[in-house]
Amino acid sequence: MKIFIASFNRASDGCISKLVKKLKDKNMWTDDYKKADYILAVGDRTETFMFVLDRFKENRKIIHLFAGERSCFATHDDVWRHSLTVMSMMQLCINTEAYNRVKKLCDTIGKEPNTYVVGNVYFDNMEIDESKVPKHPYTLVLYNPPTRYGIEIVEQELQIVKAQLDKFKIDYIWVSPNEDMYSESIMPYVTHFTLPRPEFLGLMKNCEHFITNSSCQYFEGKHLLKPKQIISIGRRNIERESKYSDMSIPNASDNIIKILEGLNG
Repeated sequence: MKIFIASFNRASDGCISKLVKKLKDKNMWTDDYKKADYILAVGDRTETFMFVLDRFKENRKIIHLFAGERSCFATHDDVWRHSLTVMSMMQLCINTEAYNRVKKLCDTIGKEPNTYVVGNVYFDNMEIDESKVPKHPYTLVLYNPPTRYGIEIVEQELQIVKAQLDKFKIDYIWVSPNEDMYSESIMPYVTHFTLPRPEFLGLMKNCEHFITNSSCQYFEGKHLLKPKQIISIGRRNIERESKYSDMSIPNASDNIIKILEGLNG
């Protein structure tokens, strides 16, 4: 059995690296979707949705990882995520809240769910590289555009970020955003581009403050920073369910592989 992982975003690519390695070790991974028995769709990105939609039209077997989570109303992510769930023959959830949401969605549309709680693969890869950490105090910034609100809101929120930086009066490291609409407005402020995940986590762990609207404030940020160090900005991810949820289920990659191996039975 071969699995093709549909992940077209640097953040999710880094988070699933341990899962990919374990699939390769078990000879279950392929980089050619045409030869795959199953397409494992990761998350909620536009690129993933468009790819999986084409595979759905081909009657391919789709499994959805991160099914059922609620992120925010500031982007189209929730629409893409729930659409991926509808197209999937199996749903893998990080917690019981997401599991219950998938069950409710499937009941609403008359779809038979095939749903499991597996934990969060983000925590399977918490390798930290501190080689890029400055010796002086700094603020870390990661700001992604809330695409459904338009460029005016992006510009307003950027002013809020800059005001916070002025308040702290120390050096800052501004990491490049994802490739959503309006990201070009953020790029002039960026100081660090396309950091590998371990280097980014090293910078997060050692910063004085983390100014962000990214979901990582509710995932990795909970483990690496104190609450007072995280400065949450703007509309994106303001309703992220993960900030309230139990993230204590261990060994998500192993849990996923065990379920996938059962597909051979």
